[in-house]
Amino acid sequence: MARIAWITDSTAYLEPAFAQEKGIHIVPLSVVFGDRSYREGEEIDEATFYRLVRESPAPPTTSQPSLGDFVALYERLKAEYDVGIAVHLSGGISGTVETSRQAAAMVGFPVHVIDAKITTYPMAFILKAGIRLAEAGRPVEEIVRHMEDVRDRMRALFLVRDLSYLHRGGRLNMAQYVVGSLLQVKPILHFVAGRIVPLEKVRTEKKAVARVFELFDEAVRNVPRARVAIIHANVPGEALRWQARLGERYDHLDVVVSTFGPVIATHVGEGTIGFGWYPLREGEA
Repeated sequence: MARIAWITDSTAYLEPAFAQEKGIHIVPLSVVFGDRSYREGEEIDEATFYRLVRESPAPPTTSQPSLGDFVALYERLKAEYDVGIAVHLSGGISGTVETSRQAAAMVGFPVHVIDAKITTYPMAFILKAGIRLAEAGRPVEEIVRHMEDVRDRMRALFLVRDLSYLHRGGRLNMAQYVVGSLLQVKPILHFVAGRIVPLEKVRTEKKAVARVFELFDEAVRNVPRARVAIIHANVPGEALRWQARLGERYDHLDVVVSTFGPVIATHVGEGTIGFGWYPLREGEA
């Protein structure tokens, strides 16, 4: 059986205990405040991130791992493993996945690099699906095909509370930002072809939350089972209320609560919350 190295980046926001248990190699992206850069998961935690957001005169930016970061990792893994399987955040929002591919080719280490076409905990779902098959002794090619199939079933809906983050990121022009703020517009976002785009724009927060649950219900009510992540940016109490609400409505969902860590929160803003999920096929573990 091939010795597989599992690789992802910090925006999967994997549970640390799981990552350590499975020996997953995590390459960090960075958050930049002024002239100081912090490697996500190593040099900055979420509490520090939100404190710095409030204290800093300018908003943070983000940067992807360098080619050298990946080359150093793959040089080391090449000596220990037969093959690598890497899952990275969407190439539509970051160059991380392409940098990973370039580094593997430079080093000559065979890595199956999977563009998740999404970010945050849905990446963990994809990775865990592969690990389950590997632990069942399945061949690498089958594992990769299954992970890509899970990736293609993945969906997400996110509700943004603060339009200023989308404006700074270039996803809203000034007129849209001003009008949206005045009208209390709350955009519901999703992923299309690996990019974050507005699905709907709803007036008032109460109606927007109701609409997110309505759209989610349409997606999951008729599937036998689904794995779901409730993902939030520094609103843990609300995330737990959403989890309880799902528990009252459904008995066929496996639900976890996760976060938008510093890198992704830089772009969607504090208060953002939503669902990432995929339906399981009949008999799928």
